[in-house]
Amino acid sequence: MKTKYLLLCALSSALLFACNAKPDPSSQNDTTQISKEPVDTALATNPNMDNFAEKAAIGGMMEVESSAKMIKFTENPDIQTLAAMMVKDHTAANNELKEIAKREKLNLPQTLPSDKMEKLNHISTLKEEEANRYYADLMVKEHQEAVALFTAASENESNAALKAFAVKHLPILKAHAAHAETVNKMIQSIKNDKGDVPLKLSKDRAN
Repeated sequence: MKTKYLLLCALSSALLFACNAKPDPSSQNDTTQISKEPVDTALATNPNMDNFAEKAAIGGMMEVESSAKMIKFTENPDIQTLAAMMVKDHTAANNELKEIAKREKLNLPQTLPSDKMEKLNHISTLKEEEANRYYADLMVKEHQEAVALFTAASENESNAALKAFAVKHLPILKAHAAHAETVNKMIQSIKNDKGDVPLKLSKDRAN
């Protein structure tokens, strides 16, 4: 009887150990390991590789989120046009980056860091004209950072897929930066005019 009891205990312990054992690192069924291990390996071999993807993802999210907010917040046609362009182009770029990350088994941030969130939330605290000026200036600064980031990646990125992504989107970002600069100057000039000069719509300026 005692022998049977000891045998039963041994079998129970073996079963418990088998159920709680850590998965084999090579297991393709452990999605946590699949997502994290390549990033750790990449960071060990080239710390800048995932750094570019992370910063590009954060920049893209910031431009989409702030622009989507402004589309609903303002009636200024120039701001709306700029914001609509940002949402359209950066949503497409963000989706493309996600597909690259999936193929390359890289992690991308899913939320904005605190400094970006503070800037995003600040828009809601402003009146419309103040928000227009803040957003226009924000887009200039965000795209200056993006152009510098993508320029460096287009030259130095060791991951071929990420480098191709940077090369492809750099001209678009430069065009965005130029457009944002034009709108920003226009919006700031409205402030300096103090309402003395009538605001012209985009279609009026084309004439």
